[in-house]
Amino acid sequence: MIISVTSLKGGVGKSTISQNLAVCFAHMGYKVAIVDTDTNASSVHWSGIREEDLPHITVMGIATSDALRKNIKQLEKDYDLVIIDGTPSLSKLVSTIIILGDVVLIPIRPSGLDIWATEKFIEKYDQAKALKEDVKAFFILNEYNPRVSLNQSIKEALAELEIDTLKSTLRHRIAYEEAVVMGMGVYEYKDAKAKKEVTALANEILKIISK
Repeated sequence: MIISVTSLKGGVGKSTISQNLAVCFAHMGYKVAIVDTDTNASSVHWSGIREEDLPHITVMGIATSDALRKNIKQLEKDYDLVIIDGTPSLSKLVSTIIILGDVVLIPIRPSGLDIWATEKFIEKYDQAKALKEDVKAFFILNEYNPRVSLNQSIKEALAELEIDTLKSTLRHRIAYEEAVVMGMGVYEYKDAKAKKEVTALANEILKIISK
């Protein structure tokens, strides 16, 4: 199964979500790989500092649409779950990432700028659906705080769009930043609340995949 984590906006948490889902799935017993398509190669760097005694997660960088298409099917055969860590651009690569995903996750932070960026993404999404009708795409709210009125307004605005929003949300927690610099996911870290919300997200995605 292929999980694509993509957005046309930088700084929304694509790599953080990709890494933390991979860690969570690995601890659940799945054989997991991450394909890092961003030129910043954040997930590739993260894998380089990951301790060998932690569950293994294969991470590789693939920066072009053609290379991704040629390699992804073999990866899907070799691994239970392949997570594509997307790149923020309007390139052909983004369309390929959307089309290849059995589940497409679009991280969004609760801000007006992120909402405006979804308009361009939906154009890409509609183009992809013309080639693959059964694209299962979902917004995932990152750094969400239900007590802040703007956050709730953003959630309501997303409900008006053609793409559904996952029930699971990720809060703004320092644990995500601390875990990543040690090559870890919050599932392996000391923040029980962060671990619980990532586990809930992973389980929600597994339910979607199983349908």
